[in-house]
Amino acid sequence: MEKTFKDNIIRSIKIMIFIVGILWISLVASFFLPINEFGIRPRSILGLPGIVLSPFLHAGFAHLVANTLSLFVLGSIFFTLERKLGFFILAHLVIIGGLGTWLIGRSGFVHLGASGLIYGLMGYLIFFGIFKRNFKAILVSVLVFILYGGMIWGVLPGGFYISWESHLCGFIAGVVTARMYTNAPRS
Repeated sequence: MEKTFKDNIIRSIKIMIFIVGILWISLVASFFLPINEFGIRPRSILGLPGIVLSPFLHAGFAHLVANTLSLFVLGSIFFTLERKLGFFILAHLVIIGGLGTWLIGRSGFVHLGASGLIYGLMGYLIFFGIFKRNFKAILVSVLVFILYGGMIWGVLPGGFYISWESHLCGFIAGVVTARMYTNAPRS
């Protein structure tokens, strides 16, 4: 039985509530445990686990608040579009973006936060429509660009404690992954 569009949106929102909940639980845990040490430490063996763990770790309340709404909105759109391959593609975004950050990130810093994933989702959603070339996909791309296109400046060096490298690598991961999965079967 095929789910209705409304059911798919509700499912996508539930998934994102769960993911965002994990981020908030991780933030609370970071007040009691030194888990933020597991962020990305560029070109360090100790930094390799951060490739996967960094999106779940944040430097504090303000940092997570800054990431929550964008992650929720873009993630909900993403999981509505990607019903079948969503988690698989999300894993690609995290790994490709995280590995890129590990390779080019400023040493001496621990890179953490969901912003690399947010940029990955933005890049994926914008370029998926460009690569797919159908009306619905292009409409999603235009909507995401209108809502979040101004974020593109975040891929350039800016604030000292902002990981523009994570933003850049996440965005590139989104474009590459969109190209890889443009013609993948959907259901």
